[in-house]
Amino acid sequence: MTAIILAAGVGKRLLTASGGRPKCLVEIGFGAEAVRAAVGDEIGGVRIRFVVNHRFREGAILSLWAARDCLSGAVLVMDADVLCPPAMLDRLVRSPEPNCFLLDASVENTGEEQMLLTTDGRVRDIVRGGAPGYQLAGESVGFLKLSAEAACLLRDLLAERVARGDTGIEHEEVYPDLLARVPVGFERVDGMPWTEIDFPEDIERAEREVLPRLGA
Repeated sequence: MTAIILAAGVGKRLLTASGGRPKCLVEIGFGAEAVRAAVGDEIGGVRIRFVVNHRFREGAILSLWAARDCLSGAVLVMDADVLCPPAMLDRLVRSPEPNCFLLDASVENTGEEQMLLTTDGRVRDIVRGGAPGYQLAGESVGFLKLSAEAACLLRDLLAERVARGDTGIEHEEVYPDLLARVPVGFERVDGMPWTEIDFPEDIERAEREVLPRLGA
């Protein structure tokens, strides 16, 4: 299985706290070379391949599109700005669901979160801020596991969007098209320590609340 980690975004909402570092390299990163220098070519026996999206100032869809060659087999699509325990990723990889999101139903929905909307054990939609009328809603952790068949379909859906010029959107905006065509389940991670780093206050929360629980 291949993992696509979308790592070197500009992080506009974090610029006052990041000091120009790539969003994923804020200690607790946009700069491909900084990420490469920090990570290297291999970690724990896992080979790392760098794919550079030279149009990173447009939409996140282009970062996933740049890695489209990896969307031909089973894959994990992961946001790099998530601080979480290894057990959370393990739960996703080991899920019996071939296509699967991680969902946290314990979060407070402020309107900023990418919310997974589910019915009968399946994710039906993903919408920032959510929507009524579903059995269970929860925040997407930012990790998605796909089978080879679903990954190929996602690649085709990305190609359609890019071809018609939808290059300023987030990659999550393509997911509803995927959800309409293939069943995608979810694993709940309510109560597990994690946070997405979007704002300066997220860094403070990561240091104050998440890191101590990860260490424990």
